[in-house]
Amino acid sequence: MTKKTVKAIVVILILVALGAGAYWYFMIKPFQFPAETTTPTNGTTGFQPIGRTVPFNGNSASTTTQNNQNASQSQKPIVIPTLRELSATPVGGYGAMVTASTTAAEWIDRGRGNVYQASEDSLTIATLSNTLVPRMYESVWNKGLTAFIGSLLQDGDTAPSAVYAQLIAQATTTIPIASTVSKGTASSSPTSKTVSQSSNANTVGSLTPFELRGKNLPSTVVAYAASPDKTKLFMFAVEGGNGVGYVSSFDGNSVTKIFTTPLTQVNVDWPSANIIAITTKGSASYNGYLYFVNPKTGVWAKVLGPVTGLSAIVSHDGKYVLASLTGANDNTLTSIYSVSKKAGTDAGIRTMAEKCAWGNFYQDVVYCAVPSTPVSGTYPDDWYSGALSTVDKIWQVDAATGEVHLVSSLSQTTHLIDGFNLGSDAKDNYLFFMNKKDLSLWSLNLVQSH
Repeated sequence: MTKKTVKAIVVILILVALGAGAYWYFMIKPFQFPAETTTPTNGTTGFQPIGRTVPFNGNSASTTTQNNQNASQSQKPIVIPTLRELSATPVGGYGAMVTASTTAAEWIDRGRGNVYQASEDSLTIATLSNTLVPRMYESVWNKGLTAFIGSLLQDGDTAPSAVYAQLIAQATTTIPIASTVSKGTASSSPTSKTVSQSSNANTVGSLTPFELRGKNLPSTVVAYAASPDKTKLFMFAVEGGNGVGYVSSFDGNSVTKIFTTPLTQVNVDWPSANIIAITTKGSASYNGYLYFVNPKTGVWAKVLGPVTGLSAIVSHDGKYVLASLTGANDNTLTSIYSVSKKAGTDAGIRTMAEKCAWGNFYQDVVYCAVPSTPVSGTYPDDWYSGALSTVDKIWQVDAATGEVHLVSSLSQTTHLIDGFNLGSDAKDNYLFFMNKKDLSLWSLNLVQSH
């Protein structure tokens, strides 16, 4: 065998060996990360500069597993707290409605005027409008929560003025963040109104679905209430030293005058279709009265009084009145008054009527925020002025049977709650209330609480 042949055979054997080694290394040997390298479970290597994509980590299974885990977590049922803080910042009133699948609440932020919405089947809080309407102190809403009547305290005013505001669907990509409901011209009749909106508009990063547009109600209006079906409005105005009652459509149009009275300091409500309730403002220094007024005829009927420190709320069928009055021992007394029997019985609780609300579906039932421990004071004056505050539980009283039931101790939160401005949805599935200590808004699932 020649030298040339031997060399050729050696070269061939070397090539075969290299080929076999390469085949084993690339085709048979399993892939392993270097011994000093760790693989983050999230598929990243830590810090990633903004705008750069995360590199593929060499293991497609980890991405698939993480996606499967996320999908599994997203399929878990949402747990809604029985007691839920809807807004930690002060609110200027709220409204609630029953939808096809759940209960929804809307409210206006007292500081800026943003309108928010929460559904009781979701933890998401949606911003419906960010139109600037600051210092909105209270509001009553229409049935569909598309509009409200509110009390707005504008610069230079010593008393709030009443306004009508409506949520209007946005048609452009700009939001009029400087729009305000401006003060109207003083008028002695609710038929005179002014509409004023700012022309300033700014484009912002995210478009809210609605903006607020509104008008001022007459400056003489000092109190108002929505009808039970939320389609009409009762306005109580002070004109020429007398109180004057008007009924209108919810937006303040189609106004009808129904009475004139010497009373000027009153609280108003429209609990039943044929009853407007007018209560003189309560004080431990004065006797109070409750009257029923027919919204069609304007005829008055005295129901309660004289009672010292009277405060009262009427059931939605007009059968009962929950009344609170000044007690003899630095406390308050609470009773259930039967309108037909013209007699009252002890309610079994001690609280003020402002801390209660009658059920909409269960009309014989009243829900109340009741102090856990009695607080001595001059009622209701000291509570109105903020000289005293209470820590409450939610109780239920059945006016027909007299049964008293603890609904919630409110122990699910570390907040101390002095409840007021209570209200329920149409089916009494949820109770809503505000905390007088910080003006936050809360909801309580009544179905889960029972």
